[in-house]
Amino acid sequence: MAKIVINQLMDELNQFITQDSVDDQEKRWAMRQTTDVQLQATIKQLTTTDIKLIAYLGQLGACHAKDLPEPTGLSQATVSRGLTKLARLELATKFRDLNNNKEVLVRLTTTGQTVADLHTQLDEAIAVQAQSIVDDYSEEELARFVTLMRRIREIEI
Repeated sequence: MAKIVINQLMDELNQFITQDSVDDQEKRWAMRQTTDVQLQATIKQLTTTDIKLIAYLGQLGACHAKDLPEPTGLSQATVSRGLTKLARLELATKFRDLNNNKEVLVRLTTTGQTVADLHTQLDEAIAVQAQSIVDDYSEEELARFVTLMRRIREIEI
């Protein structure tokens, strides 16, 4: 019985992970929120990592690029590649700190902030729906589920 439950859990996790693709539901939702064809095309090119950076920058404003890995949970190399992509897509600008020319600062462009705002709206819409699901469980059950998910994520292979 435990093996069946583990298989079901892993199937659900794998389906959850594969939802995050080039054409996932979140991007389709964001593209439906605008009639700007260029913005829609830009959104379609974004990965989860790109959106994570945009969302964080949308909350923070301008910041040092070197400060992004820790709060986003991304490596410095991933952040660097992501910021380069966001700059290429004209969603963010990179510039040198006037006080220290070696330091790179980054901030969202107006279009980048629009994407960040769309992400915030989406998170709010998902939270409302998730709350109705969460209401079916006790706090203890939810805490155990969170612990289960964390322990699965921490499995070393």
